[in-house]
Amino acid sequence: MWPYVAISALVVVLAATVTIVLATRDSGSSALPATSTSVASTPVSSTTKPPATTPSTTSGTTPAPLIPGYQVVVPAGVNAAWDIPADWKIDPSASSFGTGTDQVPLAGLAQEGVDYCPNFVRTNMFLSIAQQPDPSAAATDIGARMARIGWSPLTSTRAGNPEPFDSSDHTLHGVFVETSGTFTPPDPHCASTYSVYTFAVAGGSTGALVLTIAADTGVDRAVNRDFARRLLATFRLF
Repeated sequence: MWPYVAISALVVVLAATVTIVLATRDSGSSALPATSTSVASTPVSSTTKPPATTPSTTSGTTPAPLIPGYQVVVPAGVNAAWDIPADWKIDPSASSFGTGTDQVPLAGLAQEGVDYCPNFVRTNMFLSIAQQPDPSAAATDIGARMARIGWSPLTSTRAGNPEPFDSSDHTLHGVFVETSGTFTPPDPHCASTYSVYTFAVAGGSTGALVLTIAADTGVDRAVNRDFARRLLATFRLF
């Protein structure tokens, strides 16, 4: 499990991992999906609300969006980028979700639907690293931890089978996993279901890069599987 990592330390590890992936991304070899495991439950929500948002988290020249009209997230110090809708807010100050052994360090947090329900955030998207070098294990692990961190009390959690997944420019070959379930919301007008969509790319012995979307579902403007995959596919390194 990830210990607490400050954002500055995370950027160093991300940069090292990105370098390794850059060196191997055009090899053409797709990661082989492993059998998924069901994930046990109990825990908080894209209900979790990190610090206030600000308009930008980019460093240097921002690449053009792959989806017309969208904005691009480029975490400071990391040569990685992905697209998000123009109305999502980017928070460069956020460094992690959760506490203890379930804590997930992050970079490039973007959010949609802050306070759509009292103290709820409808959707969070961010880049992290899993210690597991295997993309299937990494995607499943981050999905499980975000479920426990984000939605409490959980009533069900299920990790889907890892699926081969490529970036839209076909330079990154990895694995997609959807972890979904139900929870008891604090307000009956809020979501009671969720999904964590993860795209993991092997990064050698340093672990795997994992681009994640953690979303309340079953409510207006919720991110569904198809839209999540469209956003995750814009992940690129440069």
